[in-house]
Amino acid sequence: MKFIHTADIHLGCQPDRGFPWSRERSLDILSAFRSLAEACRKERPDFLLVAGDLFHRPPSPAELKEVNTLFSGIPDTLVVFIAGNHDCLQPGSSLAEFSWAPNVSFLSGRSLETVSFTEQKTVIHGFSYYEREIREPLCDGLSVPADGNFHILLAHGGDESHVPIDKKIFAGSGFSYAALGHIHKPEFSETGRYGFPGSLSPIDLTETGTHGYLLGELTEDGGAGALALRFVPLPSRSYIPCQVKVTEKTTNQTLFQTLGRFMEQHGPSNMYKVTLIGRRAPELVFHEEYLRTSGRIISFRDNTHPSYPVDRLRKEHRADIIGDYIAAFLPEGGEEGLDDPVQRKAFYYGLDALLSNYDTNTGES
Repeated sequence: MKFIHTADIHLGCQPDRGFPWSRERSLDILSAFRSLAEACRKERPDFLLVAGDLFHRPPSPAELKEVNTLFSGIPDTLVVFIAGNHDCLQPGSSLAEFSWAPNVSFLSGRSLETVSFTEQKTVIHGFSYYEREIREPLCDGLSVPADGNFHILLAHGGDESHVPIDKKIFAGSGFSYAALGHIHKPEFSETGRYGFPGSLSPIDLTETGTHGYLLGELTEDGGAGALALRFVPLPSRSYIPCQVKVTEKTTNQTLFQTLGRFMEQHGPSNMYKVTLIGRRAPELVFHEEYLRTSGRIISFRDNTHPSYPVDRLRKEHRADIIGDYIAAFLPEGGEEGLDDPVQRKAFYYGLDALLSNYDTNTGES
C-alpha cells in the first residue's frame, strides 16, 4: 500500500502581510497544493493523508468547492483528512456540513473514529479539532488489533497546547504508521513509525529549509508491516538566511551590492533573513530602509559593533569618565570580556555617545 502524507497546507493564508510580495505568497500556497495533486497523479498512491490545517482558518463554501475539485481530479487516490487547530470545526460551519467527492473521507469526530478500506487492507483512525487548543495527550495509550490490516493514525499536534505527543509510543502501538501534523519542520522515522511532513509551503520567516511531502509504502511483513518512507521536496519559494560579515571598509553601497549578488545567486523571488556581523567603521550607520530595496528582505538584524581601539582608549582616557566607563564594563581587560550580545551592544552605544560628546579642550564628555 502506497501513500502520500501531507499536512499544514494553510490554504487561505497570506504570508508576509504588509510586504509588496505578500499577494504572491498566498498564491504560492495554492500552487504548492496543485503540485501535490500532480504528484498524486504521477505517483498514483492509494491514499493521500492530510493531517490537519488544510485551511488556515475555517473555510468558506467557495474554498471548499475549489479543494473538492482538486481532490475529485485524483479519483484513483483515496483522500483522508482531519481538521487541525487552524481549521477547527464549528457546529453548523461550512466544513462540518460539506459533501465531499466519493474518494474523500473526512474524519470529523471529536474523539477517535475509523474508516476502513477493504481492498487496500487499511484502516485509518483519526480525530478533528473543535477548539484551537487540545492540551490532553489524546494519542497516549492508543493501540490497534493485529487483524492483518494496515492501521494508520491521523493526528495533529506535538506541543503542550496541541495534543502533546510522545513519539516513542508509536513503535509499540501496533500502528503501521502515525501520519502527524502541526510541526512545520519535516521529521520522520521508519523505525519509530511516525512522520511530520512539515508545511507544504513556508508560511512565515521561521520556516527555512526545504518543503514537500512524505511518500510511504507499507508491505505485509507480519504485525504492522514493513514501512519505507522518504521525503519528497516540492519547488517552493523559501526563507533563506543571509549572514554578511562587514569590515571597517564596508559602506552602505558595498553592502547593497553584496546583498544584491547574494539574492541573485540564491533566487531573487525568495525571501531573505539578513544578519550583519563584524566590526564596522565607528562613524558608519547602516541605512536599513535603503538596504531593504536590494531585494526581498523579510528581516534585518544589525549585530555589528564599531571598531573602536578600546585598549588605546582605555590608556588615553584613564583619568576621565571614558576610562571609568571602559573599566566598569571591562575590569579584566579587552573586549573578549563582552560575551553577552546585549551587554556588548550596550557598551558600544554608551562608548559612542561619550566619544561623540567628548571635549578635547576640557577632557570632559
